[in-house]
Order: sequence, then C-alpha cells, then structure tokens
Amino acid sequence: MIALSKLNASAFLSKGFRPFFIGSALFAIASMLLWGLIYFFQLPLRFGNLTPFQWHAHSMIFGYSTAVIAGFLLTAVTNWTDEETLTGIPLLILFTLWLFARLTWAVMPYEPLLFGLLDIAFLLMLYYAVARAIIRARQWRQLAIVSKLLIIIVAYILFFLGAMGIVSGGANYGIYLALIAEIALILTIARRVFPFFAKVGLGLQTTPYSPIWIDRSSIIFMLVWLVMFLFFVDSPFTALISFLISIVLAVRLFYWHLPGLWGISLLWSLYLSIAIIAMGFMMLSLAYFESRLHYFGIHALAYGGLGLITFSMMCRVALGHTGRNVNKKYKLLDLALVSFVLGVVLRVLLPLLLPDLARVSMIASQALWIFSYVVYVWFFYPVLTQKNFVMPISKDNKEVRE
Repeated sequence: MIALSKLNASAFLSKGFRPFFIGSALFAIASMLLWGLIYFFQLPLRFGNLTPFQWHAHSMIFGYSTAVIAGFLLTAVTNWTDEETLTGIPLLILFTLWLFARLTWAVMPYEPLLFGLLDIAFLLMLYYAVARAIIRARQWRQLAIVSKLLIIIVAYILFFLGAMGIVSGGANYGIYLALIAEIALILTIARRVFPFFAKVGLGLQTTPYSPIWIDRSSIIFMLVWLVMFLFFVDSPFTALISFLISIVLAVRLFYWHLPGLWGISLLWSLYLSIAIIAMGFMMLSLAYFESRLHYFGIHALAYGGLGLITFSMMCRVALGHTGRNVNKKYKLLDLALVSFVLGVVLRVLLPLLLPDLARVSMIASQALWIFSYVVYVWFFYPVLTQKNFVMPISKDNKEVRE
C-alpha cells in the first residue's frame, strides 16, 4: 500500500506528458537504430505477414507518434476541460500497455496477436480517458480531437487485421490512414496553439489573424483527400486536392509570419514543420506527373511534418508544464532542433536532387534523428522525473505555463 501511494504521488506520474515523452524519445532512438540494422545490414528479423518497411512505418506511426499524442492529449485535455484524465497508477497502466507493446513488437513482429492486442488496449484506454473528460466538461468543440483519435484506432485495427493475414492490404491501408489522421490531428492542434505561443513569445497584444475560410476549407479538403488518397491515389482529382491543401497551408503560414519569429526556436520549429507539411502535400500532388515524388512526399509528411512538430511540442510542453521559461534560449535544444531540420533535408531533399547520394543521406538523416532524441533525453530526463520548478513571476515569464 505504501509503494502504491508513493507511485500515485510521484512527479513522474503526475501528468501524462512525463512518462510518454521520455518513453517516446527513447523509443525513437531504439527503433531507428534497429531500423538501420535491418535496412543496411539485413538483420535477420522475422516479420510474418509484414514487410520490413511496414515494420518501420508501424514503429514510427503507431509506436512513436501515438505515445507523443497520448502525452500531449492527457495533459492538454485536462487544461482545456478542468477534468483530470489519467495520473498515478492508471497512467502507469496505460504507459505499461504501450511499453509492453513496443517490446513485443521489437523482438516478435511475426506474432501480431501479442503486440496487436496490447496496442489496441492502449489506444482504447487513451480514447476513454480523453473522451470522458471532454464529455464531462461538455466541450463539444473538442470532438474534432476525439474523432481523429477514433480514426487512428480504426486504422490500427485495419493494420492488425492485415498483419494477421485476415484483410488483404490491411496493413498498408492502416498505415496510411493513421498517418493522415495524425497529420490532421497535429494541424488541428497547431491551429489552436501556435497563435497563442506567438502572442506570448513575441509580446503581441492579440493573437495572429487567420481567416475563417482557411479553417473551413482545410477541413473539407482533408476529408476529401483522405478518401481519395486511400482508394484513388493515382487520380488527377487526388493530385488536385493535394495541391489545394498545400496552398491553403501556405496561405495560413503567410498570415502567421511575424517579425521576430525566427529568433525563438520553439516558434520557428512549429512554423517550419507546417511549411514542410505543405511541401509534402505539394510533392504528393506533383507525383501524378513524377511518381518518385510520392515516396519523398510521404517522408516529408512523416519525418519533417509529424516528426519535427512532435519533437518541438515535446520540448515546449515539457518546459511550460514544469514551470520553466519556454521563451528562454536553450542552446542544447536549439542544436537538437537544427539537427532535426538538417535530417529532414538529408532524408527528403538531398536524395531527390542527388539520387546517387541516397544511401549516404539516409544514414546521415538517421544519425541526426537519433542525435536529436539523445539530446532530448539528456536534457529532459531530470526535468520530467522531478517536481515542477517554481519560477518567479516577471514580465518575461508570467505566461509561460500554458
């Protein structure tokens, strides 16, 4: 009983972002190292009904990304609704489900029943915790978040049925559906938080303006594109919708571009990640004319979009919700963010322009990915495992705790 009470009171289990951000960072390192051994050195790992590439995609989309999303939503939904999601022992149970699924996936990907049931249990428990808080608070505007989380669960079930050999093509459909849902989710979150972050970080009187038609057209285009991309990927209409999404994102960035933006790393990294997502959609559009752009467009969305924005948000949330100044310059974090962006360039742009350097650039991009997350763990492990830092109030830091 004493041990349980200590766990319930521990700083590490006081908020969802603490275990999940450390866990996702460590997994980002381990899974990329293992992928390098599989891809470059043909590590003899059995994959069952899956391909090595599906293994890699699953690790990034369902392993890493869902952990970051869990940490963010468990924290943010509590702030939005004033309803507690998960802390203490229940949070530990959720984290353990995710962790055991990762360990099983790493060593026995040929046994989908084991890791699949653990992952589905994790996602359902996360959905219940988030949806319950939103429903109790009657914050129906947050249903946009819940609906995208539900799509991720459906996507995982599709992947699971494909891995089990029950649904032909289910693994690929699940991977792409989850990627689309996660991109839509982070764009929804970015639309809400970036204006506030910019206002606080740049000392503005009001939040940056963004026309309502951008929000409405984004929703319509993303819904249409989701269906078209999954079932009619080679259609010219799909290419057109991809192009329109890219343009809408570019217009949003035009309105959000502010003097001083590039002087705050946790602002420019969010801004740049959205720009890379816009580039990814443009590549997918142009893939109708040049098929190899599809591959680079997907990696722009995944590495440069999903990867960079989650890394940046992990930094911001970990600082802000432990009482630290999010607008202070942290040289080590600046280095990690620049390293991440350089990794995107080497993974997406360099092999596109210089195909002969594809192998070298891939190795380098993986190394930079690993370096960024090693820096994250080194910097944030003591931050996330200790009690909040109580920062004196001043005009420079009075609003840093989002």
